Amino acid sequence: MYLRQRLHSLINAGRGLLWLLRNEPHFRIHVLAVATVCCLATVTGVSRAEWIILILIMTLVICLEALNTALEKLADALHPDRHPLVGIAKDAAAAGVLVSAVSSVIIGALIFIPHWGG
Repeated sequence: MYLRQRLHSLINAGRGLLWLLRNEPHFRIHVLAVATVCCLATVTGVSRAEWIILILIMTLVICLEALNTALEKLADALHPDRHPLVGIAKDAAAAGVLVSAVSSVIIGALIFIPHWGG
């Protein structure tokens, strides 16, 4: 029974991931960025430690984008009309994605530029 429940949870998570990929343009942009960074890191030959850092920051951005979408959908379902507090919640969640994305670009630059002779 326990394994069946875990499998069901995994299937639900996979369904959520597919929904994000099919329906959320920003999520697809982040996934494209992840693929680009992975290709660049492979070609550049970054170290194991640098890979770990890149994976952590890419995962952070992807997870925050998923949580941002979840919050937006839940807020819309609970309060379909415009409400200032819902707007603040959505803006704050989007700000978290923005901060993580900008930070990941800075960290990526700090990792890649020295490898490229900069």
